[in-house]
Amino acid sequence: PEAELRARVETIQQRTFDLRNRAMDALVGLIRDLNAARTAGRSDAELEGARDFHRRAQFWLDFVEAENSMGFHAPQEAARILGESIDFSRRGQLAVRDLKPRS
Repeated sequence: PEAELRARVETIQQRTFDLRNRAMDALVGLIRDLNAARTAGRSDAELEGARDFHRRAQFWLDFVEAENSMGFHAPQEAARILGESIDFSRRGQLAVRDLKPRS
């Protein structure tokens, strides 16, 4: 039973680790898009919506990181929260990409 329990813990933690990495990749993608938009001259007002998504995505990612069990204590909740983080990052990227072209 000890080996079985250890394997279960490792599986849960690996799944959470993989999902956490996807959330980080999505967040970094959003940050790069925001930086590119700002460099291209987009105003704070234009980027406000995307930045709100960035804050939300970062909050949820930080929440799971701060919990420090890599999902073991509540694996389904960790997965749900990381999914939210990914969703907010992707919605932020869409908000940046949907900005109206300048005339």
